[in-house]
This record gives sequence, C-alpha cells and structure tokens, in this order.
Amino acid sequence: MQRAVAANSYTSVKVWLIDDLDDPGRLPALARRELREWVPDHPALADLQLAASELVANALEHGGGPWVRMSLLPVQEEGRHYWRLAVIDPGRNGDVPLPRTPGPEDTRGRGLWLVHGLTGGCWGTGLTRIGERVVWALFAR
Repeated sequence: MQRAVAANSYTSVKVWLIDDLDDPGRLPALARRELREWVPDHPALADLQLAASELVANALEHGGGPWVRMSLLPVQEEGRHYWRLAVIDPGRNGDVPLPRTPGPEDTRGRGLWLVHGLTGGCWGTGLTRIGERVVWALFAR
C-alpha cells in the first residue's frame, strides 16, 4: 500500500511498504519522483530531491523495517518560510541516525554530511513517541 496526501492539502505524505516494491533499491528514485509531483518547478526541488534520496536510502539500509515514510510540510520559523522534509522509519534499538566520519577510501557514510551542507546545518534527528526514527531537514520556500 502506498499512501499519498495531495500537495494541495498543504502537507504531503508518502509511505512505501518495502515488500510491495519490486526493487527496494529504487526507493531513492521513487522519493525524487514524489517530490517532483509535490513541488514541481520549485527552486529548492533539486536540493530536496538529493536530500530525500540520501535519507530514504539510509532509512532502507539502517531502519530495518517494513516501511519508510516521507513527508513535506510548509513551516514558518522566525518569519521565514521553509519546507520541512522528514523521513521516518520504524527504527531499531532506539538509536537515532548520526553522521559518521568516513575515511578517504570509504564509499559510504557521507549522506548526513551532504544533508548538513544542503541545509546549512538546519536538520536534525530524533525519535517519535513510539520509537520511530526521524531525520528532518529545512529548505527555504
């Protein structure tokens, strides 16, 4: 089951059930496509897509659950308007995602640093009340 709330309802949400995907490795591409539908022609679209690709790939690899949820919510902080992109997974062990320090030869481990750079440091991680892992990032609207 894939659930979507139309972008014109002001909050957009998509849930992917991993077992329903022919190829779970395509999840980053599906996230990019979903964002194109939610905010077509928006100046922040490319950055949103890149961050979403990284975050859903991390959720798929490290979340260990049967689903991944992505949401996009317009927010206002200190008079400025942002998109709040969030990727949520069921989590395990109560651990929150943290950036790693990859070595020069490592081909992985840079995703959260990429999100940090795209957002100018306006991102974070946490757990929901029921223990789901959340990674969120703010992008100028």
